[in-house]
Amino acid sequence: MMTTVQTAKDVIEQTRAFHSRLVSFYKDLSYQVDKERVKMLLEYMSRHHENLVAVMDEYESRVSEHVLNTWFMYVNKECDLSPFFSADLGPEMTAQQVMKLAVDLDKCLLETYEAMLQNDIPDDVSAVFQGFLDMENREKIKLAKSALKIETL
Repeated sequence: MMTTVQTAKDVIEQTRAFHSRLVSFYKDLSYQVDKERVKMLLEYMSRHHENLVAVMDEYESRVSEHVLNTWFMYVNKECDLSPFFSADLGPEMTAQQVMKLAVDLDKCLLETYEAMLQNDIPDDVSAVFQGFLDMENREKIKLAKSALKIETL
């Protein structure tokens, strides 16, 4: 764990980069798997994160410079992606493994946003991160529903 001093803009950019890496990650995995349902789920996950990248862009363009340039300190457990990229994720992957992966990655993001909200930050800044947290929670529910649909095809 390390204490970091960053601006809100830094965090938004890192989160967007995180989602971008996941777009490629899920897309690459979808080319490797054999099972049609798992392939569909991975393609869905890739599109899901593409959508979140677009949402982050939209947020950043709408949020005031004042909010983007707000500095704060927070203790973050680095969202370490290496276990995900080096895990044994190959052609034999199941839909359950994909979902567990997705849930673990989402947990990483939720913890980041929750850590941001622990700061003594102005209301307009906390509103942005509360918005991200709410969005991630909604996306988690949507993802679970979509995965169930794909499972029952």
